[in-house]
Amino acid sequence: MSYDANTHQWVILRTGTFEGKFLRKRLTVVCDSFRWGDRQSVLGPDACHLQVGRLIVPNPFRKDGDLKPFIDVFEMPNEVLSITEGTGADRIVQQFDIKKYEVLPEK
Repeated sequence: MSYDANTHQWVILRTGTFEGKFLRKRLTVVCDSFRWGDRQSVLGPDACHLQVGRLIVPNPFRKDGDLKPFIDVFEMPNEVLSITEGTGADRIVQQFDIKKYEVLPEK
């Protein structure tokens, strides 16, 4: 949804079924690390690169012949959001610390 370069905070709107219930969540996150392929990780709040307004649709269970790229979005119990895209040498893993978590009301 947005990025504030002064605070390095991203606001991400996430929708889906979580623990059996459909939710709309607004996450305020700060980058922790960025890693491209087998290169060394880049650490810090300004290391990640997301496009504001981009729709990220997870596709972690690709089948043979599937042309859609590998994308996985995963919230870890330790307040970390991970976004992984691509495979092999082109795989990009971005990890964010979740600073604020809001469940939005149903419309």
